[in-house]
Amino acid sequence: MTRALGIALAAATLLAAAAIPSYHLTVTGEGGARLWTLPIVPGAAVTLAYENSIYRAPTEELLTATTEGFTLRRVRSTSEAVLAYNGLEAPYRREGTWHEVEASTALPLLLIRIGRTGRQQLIVAGRSVPLYEAGEGARVRVEMERAPRAVAALRAWALR
Repeated sequence: MTRALGIALAAATLLAAAAIPSYHLTVTGEGGARLWTLPIVPGAAVTLAYENSIYRAPTEELLTATTEGFTLRRVRSTSEAVLAYNGLEAPYRREGTWHEVEASTALPLLLIRIGRTGRQQLIVAGRSVPLYEAGEGARVRVEMERAPRAVAALRAWALR
């Protein structure tokens, strides 16, 4: 009876651990095809980096991943005009070559149109995701996805 209890306890522990949610940042194309999937933890920093097509200025949108999506925390660019064009109120802070402004906007997802010059990319935990590889004119959708750890492990195994 002790052995059966030990096996039952171990099985229950494994099942409980497999049910704990895991999060992934997923990028899908317009047709719904999954282009990139990255493991991520809520609270992680996510940067959308691109060149503004009007002012030709490097720009970054600094976000935080949340269980409901993303929170835009700060926008920075080498051109003040980019911040003003995006309706962000002055005064802007100067940080080296960057002009920046704080923000606090909750976003359930990111919809990004890939432009000719933007070279949009996501930077997550030091890894760069080249969104521009989806192709000029493509629209990509970036979302936080929650799944039990067991499902996430099976997806990772299937993608190998």
